[in-house]
Amino acid sequence: MSLAHLSGCRRLLHTSRPSFNFIGLPDPTSNLRPIIYTSSSDLSEPILPHPYSLKEFSDDTVDHELQWNLHRERLDAFNHAYWAESNTRFEAAKSSVLSALPPNAPTEAHEHALSEFYKKWVIQERARQVEYDVELRKRTFEDLSLAAKVEFQRAKKRLGNWRFL
Repeated sequence: MSLAHLSGCRRLLHTSRPSFNFIGLPDPTSNLRPIIYTSSSDLSEPILPHPYSLKEFSDDTVDHELQWNLHRERLDAFNHAYWAESNTRFEAAKSSVLSALPPNAPTEAHEHALSEFYKKWVIQERARQVEYDVELRKRTFEDLSLAAKVEFQRAKKRLGNWRFL
């Protein structure tokens, strides 16, 4: 085997921690793509034993990052629950409108029925959508606030490690 071939095989077997998030396929009900978040706090146990108990030292960065990860997952669950429920109700209402039409109804009748249905649906769902939007904005602002805390703690940690001459 050539050295280049072995190098390629070694790259395939490389098991370092991924530094990106995984995006899944769209959910059939909510139409949202699930995200599996990875972070720098997902580090495995060190290979060599440390002479001191690392649990004695608090690391605010890890605490803030854990809070941020949990918040992002809760935000995603909130979005998924809202859109799954909304889309389920929408499809049920749409199918009931279409089933009320005679089987041999012309295309124009289907288009008119769907047009009226969409108009009524938007009006009917307006208050619910506004409530969702307000809650989503609030949660997104909290998410941004936690992300800023994580980045601030990381920057503070990097600056604290500098040695000034």
